[in-house]
Formats: sequence, structure tokens, C-alpha cells
Amino acid sequence: MKPKRSIISAAFILSIFVFVLIFVDFLALNDINNDYVSTKVLDLIEIDISNELPAWASADLEWGFIKLSLLLKSISTIVIIVALAKVVGKK
Repeated sequence: MKPKRSIISAAFILSIFVFVLIFVDFLALNDINNDYVSTKVLDLIEIDISNELPAWASADLEWGFIKLSLLLKSISTIVIIVALAKVVGKK
């Protein structure tokens, strides 16, 4: 009974972690929506002001977090699925 409880507890904690990552993803994407200026978009409308844009306009930190978050959520979800499959399989 003890191992089953610890597996469920770990899955619960990882689920909370994934939920927090989803919330922070929203914050990062909202920030990207407000700050991101794509050189592709500027090229499409034939405007060349890319040298005048501040460094934060590319939202590199936010994009990096989104990529890291995707990796962490994927790993966490796989661990949760495996852990819960083990618990269900022990019945």
C-alpha cells in the first residue's frame, strides 16, 4: 500500500508542476504577444526598421521558456502516465 500511495503522490505533485507550467506558458505567450516583432513580418510589409528595434522586441527569453516548458511538460506527463499505469496494473 505504501508504494502505491507514494506513486500517486508523485503523480499528483507532477500534475501540479505541469499546471503551473501551463499558467507560466500563458504569461510568456501574453508577453510575446505584446513585445514580439518578427523580422519576417517586417519583410512581408517591406519595412526595414530591424536595426532600430530594442533587443527585448525579439522575446528570446520568452521563446526559450516556451521550449523548455514543452520539454518539461512532455517528460512530466510521460512519468505521470507510467506511474498511474503501474498503480492501476497492481490491482
